[in-house]
Amino acid sequence: MNEEQIFQQIQLVRTSTLKEIEGVTEEQADLQPEGFNNTIRWNLGHIYVVQNSLMTRFGGKPVETPQRYLELFAPRTNPADWEGEVPSLDELKKALEEQPGVLKNVLAGQLDDEAAQAFLGLPTVGEILNFTLYHEGLHTGGIKALKAQIAE
Repeated sequence: MNEEQIFQQIQLVRTSTLKEIEGVTEEQADLQPEGFNNTIRWNLGHIYVVQNSLMTRFGGKPVETPQRYLELFAPRTNPADWEGEVPSLDELKKALEEQPGVLKNVLAGQLDDEAAQAFLGLPTVGEILNFTLYHEGLHTGGIKALKAQIAE
């Protein structure tokens, strides 16, 4: 798979993720039904944070993430612990819409580079980036499950 195909795949997956939140209200985004350990808002922010963080920490590439997003959406965070302002759905949607282009601008021509640190045995920037598609799919599934529960 060539580089352009990977960036196209990232855009395709992101479009699918964003389609899942069409019609979701601010209130619904924060509902946490019994049996769920997070919310739609958390999943959206988490997708954004993890994709950037893996590229920065393991890939060794300078992909910036707002500090507030790291505090709210990093692994092992929980919406029940949030204090202060959280990003609106529109803000998260905008960040997620822009992220594929930002990643392409930062990473173009570097996907075959050796990562600063292998992640789950993945030795290159491109392989780690490709893993983020799996990660996003898992959390998009979580969003679908939350929506189904909320709609009942």
